[in-house]
Amino acid sequence: MYEDRSESVAPAMPAPLFNPSLPQHKPLQPGVSLQHLASHHITDDDLTLPDYLVKHYWWAYLWRPAVWFFDHQPIINAIVFGQYRKLTEATVRLLHPQQAGSTLMIASAYGDVITKTAKALGDNPLTVIDIAPIQLERAQAKLEKLGLDEHATVTRMNAESLAYPDNHFDTAFMFLLLHELPVPARRKALIEALRVVRPGGSLVLAEYGGFSETHPFHRLPLLRWVFGTAEPFLPSLWHTDLDTLLSECAEVTGKRVVCEDKVWLFGGFYRIWRYRVEQA
Repeated sequence: MYEDRSESVAPAMPAPLFNPSLPQHKPLQPGVSLQHLASHHITDDDLTLPDYLVKHYWWAYLWRPAVWFFDHQPIINAIVFGQYRKLTEATVRLLHPQQAGSTLMIASAYGDVITKTAKALGDNPLTVIDIAPIQLERAQAKLEKLGLDEHATVTRMNAESLAYPDNHFDTAFMFLLLHELPVPARRKALIEALRVVRPGGSLVLAEYGGFSETHPFHRLPLLRWVFGTAEPFLPSLWHTDLDTLLSECAEVTGKRVVCEDKVWLFGGFYRIWRYRVEQA
């Protein structure tokens, strides 16, 4: 089911490029309860498309023709150098889906990772949040097409300001999101993810790996320039110690994280890491 707690938001870019309105497949369901909203108030600013999304990624995530084009398995697989199946399978496996409980996917994603996750979770509920209505539309359509929407909810929300109360989910995960966030937004999104995961729960991150002197994609200046141009916030993630960043973000929430599993793909160019969230 689709939930939207937003007012109409004027696009921050020329209207013809994308349409922020979202057709409804079902009648709108109530959002989180009033009690939950009281604990974490959502403002109009929280539901405005972030500047970095509009400026750097409108062509990939907001422009309807591009959204249609990119959301095909061969295309998305080519973008990640043939690693998409391995990325999704490792992500779902590290979720431990049969024991995952209530699961939050922070930001929608192209391809079939959402439907694979929903299918693997079975009766465990899946919530998918995203700030872009067109991305939620695609996610909802995929779930409905495969009859996986009974235990799944898509909701418009900013990853930097989640409407859920503390310790609301058993598991949360991000799939190729962190490298598309500027450093301040990246930190906020991780703090929010850790805040809403209960102690004893898990956070799974599927991402680009750190910078390596040996990987050819890192060694060659031309390739580094290509990646940095297409993904302007990726270089900062390359040079970030993810374990340290997670520990710092967890401390803000009064929690700590313990890395339980690390999977590397494509010579370390991609990684999927699973963290256990504990009370500090």
